[in-house]
Amino acid sequence: MQPRGSWLIIATIVASIVFYLVPLPFDWRWFRPELPLMVLFYWVLALPQRVGIFSAMSLGLALDLLDGIAVGAIAAGSSVGVLVILLNYQRLRQFDALQQTFVIGLILAVVLIVVERLQNLLGFSSDGLRFLYSIPLSMLLWIPLRNLLRSFRRYYEVG
Repeated sequence: MQPRGSWLIIATIVASIVFYLVPLPFDWRWFRPELPLMVLFYWVLALPQRVGIFSAMSLGLALDLLDGIAVGAIAAGSSVGVLVILLNYQRLRQFDALQQTFVIGLILAVVLIVVERLQNLLGFSSDGLRFLYSIPLSMLLWIPLRNLLRSFRRYYEVG
């Protein structure tokens, strides 16, 4: 049986990148939710046999180029996050929505810490812990995003 719905996976990731690139006032940029990573994490949880490390590297490199930061930083961070999810996806699927929200928040924090540390190693200045300001808003958006993507996946019978 051939996998169905690859177009939906790609379309949701591209849409999340478009929303991520919406210009915000300079002071608000720290509070921008990590939509592309959350969409990627959802698809890894839902279809771990189809979405994995290669997808994380591809999305990370695209975000590196779009953000203008050190090439490979987000790619490495997202790969670490996806690896954690791939190693624990059966357990994460059994969690209720609140537990899943906190775990996704922790994984996002790990990803952002890896990205920040890699940037610091490459000589880019740090703004303290501001890079973690997006985590609470991302956590608030996890449940509606998960439910929306789940309804798309069921409607279009992605498998």
